[in-house]
Amino acid sequence: MRVAIGSRALLVLGRSQRRLPVDETVLPVLRRASGGGAVLAGPWMLRATVSLPPQHPLTRGGIVAAARWFGDVHLRWLRAQGIDGAQLYEGPTTDHWACFAGRGPGEIVVDGRKIAGIAQRWGAARVTLSAGTLITPPPWPLLVRALRRAGEDVAELDDSAISAQQCLRQPVRAAAWAAALRELLLADVA
Repeated sequence: MRVAIGSRALLVLGRSQRRLPVDETVLPVLRRASGGGAVLAGPWMLRATVSLPPQHPLTRGGIVAAARWFGDVHLRWLRAQGIDGAQLYEGPTTDHWACFAGRGPGEIVVDGRKIAGIAQRWGAARVTLSAGTLITPPPWPLLVRALRRAGEDVAELDDSAISAQQCLRQPVRAAAWAAALRELLLADVA
């Protein structure tokens, strides 16, 4: 299990995005094995990763059930931090080139705007669930420039996503938040 705040800006691409034109002079690129849209990771995001055996009770229900469990932990954590309007997204999956403009079951939204995204990788030996939660507003222009997208895509990302700081209208104590999420995850996995 790993729960940490990003240390540097990084573009993370889903497996279906491997052929996207990317300007790697803007951001370093990591290509992940899971699906989903492009993620702008960095010090504005708290990332959590849990690996479980495929026969673990939390993974026996399949992909959607695992996402809902992981999302529910994040929901409880965000509400405990004062984000009362957080909700588990239960609608259909909506794909988008950017993770925080798409939606999938188990992800967390506040007033329809995504605050936490989830990705999964299922293998014979383990199931890995990853989540990214926006602590502060990300610099969306970096993502747009790195992927050579149109400038108006920044406004779409601003409208689609929200950070904890924006929800609370005050700075977030990220280290304390990370410790609280780790504690909740450990209790659920045990």
